Amino acid sequence: MSEGGLKAFDDSHKDEPKIEKKFFEDLIVLGNAVPDEISDNRITVCTVAYSKEHGLIRIYPVPPKSPMQRWSVVSVPLERNLKDNRIESWKIQGSKDEWPNISNKITWKRKLSRDEWVGLIAQLKKEFGYGCIEELNEKKLSLGIIIPKILDTTIEQRKEKDTSIQRTLINQDLFMTIKNYPVRPKVKYQCPKCQKDSHNQGILEWGVYEFLRNSPEKMDGVWDNLRMNDPEYDKSFLVGNMNLYRNSFMIISIFRYKM
Repeated sequence: MSEGGLKAFDDSHKDEPKIEKKFFEDLIVLGNAVPDEISDNRITVCTVAYSKEHGLIRIYPVPPKSPMQRWSVVSVPLERNLKDNRIESWKIQGSKDEWPNISNKITWKRKLSRDEWVGLIAQLKKEFGYGCIEELNEKKLSLGIIIPKILDTTIEQRKEKDTSIQRTLINQDLFMTIKNYPVRPKVKYQCPKCQKDSHNQGILEWGVYEFLRNSPEKMDGVWDNLRMNDPEYDKSFLVGNMNLYRNSFMIISIFRYKM
C-alpha cells in the first residue's frame, strides 16, 4: 500500500468517537425497572447501582435473567452508551454483539445484610437526597433520592396493553414487558421542598409489577406490601428520568424499612 493510501485509511477513522470503558468493582445494585422491549426486539431491564467512585449509575440494557438483584454486590465491565449522554448512564461492554451470553460478564460476590443496606440507604439519602424533583432538573441529573410525603396511590388500567405473552409465564425464559401488564401503579406525593403542589409518578420497580401479576384479585395489597402508609416505616424513592424526556421522572425503586 502506498504512503498516500495508508494516510487515507488513517483519516477515515480519525472521527470515530473514543468510548470510555471501565471495570466496575463492588457495585451495589439498588433496583431494577420492569422489563421493556427495545427496537431490535431484545427484552431488557434498566438497573441502577451505587459505585463508591461514580455514585449512582444506570446500567442499560441488562438482560432480565442476571445476577443483578437488589442489594447484590457485583463486578462488571461497563462502557459509555453513545445513544445516552446522561452522565450516570453506562452499558455492559459488548452488550450488543454478545447479548445471549452477556450475563456471564457479571460477577456476583455477595448480598448485603439488612444492617448494611439500611446503613447504605441513610448514606444515599445524605449524598444523593434532593428536596424536590425540580432540583434534579435544574442540576441536569437523571438519578436521585427523594423522601416523599405520600398523598395518594392508584392502580390505573393500561389502555395499550399487549397480550402477546400469557400471564402464566410457564416458560421461565419469557419475561413480561411493561406493556404486557394490564395495570400501571402510580403514587402522588410531595417532596420535602416541593416547588410544585405535588408529583404524580409511575412506579417502574419490577417487584411491584410482579406482585400485581401474582395477586390479580388483591392488587390494592401492593400498597400494604410497600408499607406506603405505615408511619413506622422509613420510606424513600429512587427516581430517574427518561432518556427521551429528561424532565419526566419515574420511581425506579422504593426503599423502606421499619425504624
